[in-house]
Amino acid sequence: MTAALAQQTNAYNDDTYLTEASATVIASGSDQDGAWAAVSPNIFHPKGGGQPSDEGTLDGAPVAPARTDDGLVVLRGVPAAPEVGAAVVCHVDPVLRRRHAALHTAGHVLGHLGEARGWVHAGHSHFPGQARLDFDPAGHEDELATPALREAVRAEFQAQMDAVLANGGAVSASMDEAGHRTVTIEGVNAEPCGGTHVRSLADLTGVRILEVKVKRGAIKVRYEAEHAPRGRDGAN
Repeated sequence: MTAALAQQTNAYNDDTYLTEASATVIASGSDQDGAWAAVSPNIFHPKGGGQPSDEGTLDGAPVAPARTDDGLVVLRGVPAAPEVGAAVVCHVDPVLRRRHAALHTAGHVLGHLGEARGWVHAGHSHFPGQARLDFDPAGHEDELATPALREAVRAEFQAQMDAVLANGGAVSASMDEAGHRTVTIEGVNAEPCGGTHVRSLADLTGVRILEVKVKRGAIKVRYEAEHAPRGRDGAN
């Protein structure tokens, strides 16, 4: 699939809000998991980097995106493998896409706040209903020793998050010549990331720090976030 990989443009890297597009089939086939197709431009974000995959359709048929070992994003679930060169219409669930983007951006801000406390980032999940940041607890046992202390840290995180969001800040992404992508949140940080993000911190709403706890050798900070509605139908 190397040749197909060279042909594929992953449009979600440039525009989180592009959720419908015409595309061309650049590779297709069948395997033990059924028929699949790869298209370009590709608007489907596959699972990875702590972010769940998009959901959507290819010519009206529900598909699930996945990334192959060589980096090609393929769409599984098509009734039959389409011909290479065929024109197709792709659609991504816009509500789910915006929710994933909101959780991912809020997670970057939360990671920055944790690191500003001197905590070392050890893992993350941006899945709806289970979003969290993990940090190394070494050296922070005293500040998290009791439920009251953990609640105080949670409240501090919430106040700091509220202050960052009140200041706003554009969110942008850039790709270097080697294909390494960096997401920059104005006034916050810049870090490598392959996920989808909101355009601005003003697009976030309902960002809540739910809990700070120590479990299974990690500080776990659970949170939730939503995308603010924009326009008459809430679309961007």
